Amino acid sequence: MIDPILVDTSVLLRTLQVENGEYEVVARAFEGLLRQGKRLQIVPQNLVEFWVVATRPVERNGLGLSTAQAAEELTKLQSMFDLLPETSFIFMAWEALVTQYGVS
Repeated sequence: MIDPILVDTSVLLRTLQVENGEYEVVARAFEGLLRQGKRLQIVPQNLVEFWVVATRPVERNGLGLSTAQAAEELTKLQSMFDLLPETSFIFMAWEALVTQYGVS
């Protein structure tokens, strides 16, 4: 069985920020996970959050992409990662994790 990994939106955003010091870390992490046979997955909420930050102006802590550029990036992300369907199970799993580990 291939172990799935749900990728966080902040990690997805780093794939566009070549000048960010975390870009290389993310690239190496993806490569390592794929070599280990992990399946990298995203959910629709990742794409919504990605769009919001990608199209927000740079001066407001966004990436300042045009809607055409952001749409192109969404297409790339969907080709790179398995897109899981949005189900109530995803919320229940999230809720269990943040409660169990005290995420804040």
